Amino acid sequence: METVAIALYLAGGIIAAPVFCFILVKMTRRYSRLSRAAFWTAVTLLCAFAVEIALVGTIGILGTRALIGPPYFVAHVLLTFSAAPALACVLLLGRHGIKGGWPLAAFICWWVGSAAIFYQYNVAETLYGIDGSGGPYQKPW
Repeated sequence: METVAIALYLAGGIIAAPVFCFILVKMTRRYSRLSRAAFWTAVTLLCAFAVEIALVGTIGILGTRALIGPPYFVAHVLLTFSAAPALACVLLLGRHGIKGGWPLAAFICWWVGSAAIFYQYNVAETLYGIDGSGGPYQKPW
């Protein structure tokens, strides 16, 4: 079942990433206040995701869960699934937009989103085991 979910996520991203990037460029950029707010929110989310990656890289998934506690998994899921859209906002709404425009940004964001989904499954299975049983922690967090 997980394979089907991953395949759907990857296929959906092929459509969602270009659409999202196109909308950012054609609609959101017109409104400078909205564009700035989206940019700085995205920077904050990406920084938080980078901190999570750094923690997992240094003390591991279980160490990060032990350090942060039960809210870790919810925060992890939110950061993981917001990583690609946040990256799109940073690449396209910043003062210096990416050269190559929204198609290049869409490809980069799809790639980051694809990696993020595999990272998400790794964290979930490490914490809770395959199918939610057998890990060191039991759901509901």
